[in-house]
Amino acid sequence: MVRYVYCTASTLDGYLADDADSRDWLLNVPGAEQAGAFASFLDGVGTLVMGSTTFDWVYRHERLDEHPERWHDAYADRPAFVFSSREVAPVAGADIRHLHGAVSSHLAEIDAAAAGGDV
Repeated sequence: MVRYVYCTASTLDGYLADDADSRDWLLNVPGAEQAGAFASFLDGVGTLVMGSTTFDWVYRHERLDEHPERWHDAYADRPAFVFSSREVAPVAGADIRHLHGAVSSHLAEIDAAAAGGDV
């Protein structure tokens, strides 16, 4: 059975991003250098699901248009689903699927892509 795990970095008051939709604050807090913990978490993850604002920030922050290998370095060959009402930028060689609408209407596809891992 697929397990859905919500993993996020957020401020104590519940925000994922600052007023400019940036997550740069995350890189300036104590413990931000513990990327190994996130990599260990990803070991059990079969597929990723995120919103377009998160994806767009990762795309800009990692400069994925120039360095698509950074996506692969972080997420390996896991499929990723990005929910958005608009198309998202492609990342060369990455299995990133653009979806829109209710998450519940895509659960079968997401579960299948997880291949027994967590979502």
